[in-house]
Amino acid sequence: MLRIIGLVLSISLFIASLGFKTLILSKGDSSFLFGLICLLFGFSYLPWFANPLFVLGIIFLLLKRFSLAVAASEFSTILATTTLFIREAPYNEAGHMASVIGYGAGFYLWLASICVLLLTSLLATFLRTRNLTTPLLPHESVNDSQT
Repeated sequence: MLRIIGLVLSISLFIASLGFKTLILSKGDSSFLFGLICLLFGFSYLPWFANPLFVLGIIFLLLKRFSLAVAASEFSTILATTTLFIREAPYNEAGHMASVIGYGAGFYLWLASICVLLLTSLLATFLRTRNLTTPLLPHESVNDSQT
């Protein structure tokens, strides 16, 4: 149940991030830097590659491949945080650059979605490991502990 709640929350945060600004620029109009636009056209930036890893993490968690989900979501988190090192971004369609002076709600929602996936993967791994190493009580059978 925890796994499903975490997945739903993570995916919901990701979808919500698509409708908000991601970067705040020093000049020009940064209103076109919505999450959806960054997702579609941001592949020239290293942090964009957190998105495929995020999707892989979701798939691995759905398949109950917890260690792979942890690995994918850890790398996704690391790549997502490299957004903080972006110093300039285009502020118009002509490609003129402006300094990044802040981050919008879209960035924080996106980062939160990836962090929720990481936390869910870690908790699922921990709970699975704990269940596998918990000794059976005298009145329990092997089949009871695996349900």
